[in-house]
Amino acid sequence: MAFDWPDAASRLLKAEIARERVTLAQLAQRLRALGVQETEASLKNKIYRGTFSLVFFMQAVRALGHGSVDMASVVPGDIAQGKDLDGVESSKP
Repeated sequence: MAFDWPDAASRLLKAEIARERVTLAQLAQRLRALGVQETEASLKNKIYRGTFSLVFFMQAVRALGHGSVDMASVVPGDIAQGKDLDGVESSKP
């Protein structure tokens, strides 16, 4: 079974929100202060789907007060990365 990247992205952002103890309403307000127009409802939908853009992820992480995140909690260590991927063919048909 293929790794579910959207689910991992969703779980990572949810974990960051929980770690900061911020509600979605508070996150929406912080994002608005950065010039990003989101509502609590739009955030809930976006985060649940896990299909948000990298730009949105960066904005949310910044609004949470973080400069970086650690993907290790949501991406298993057995998934190849970096140079390990050189010469690897896609598993999709």
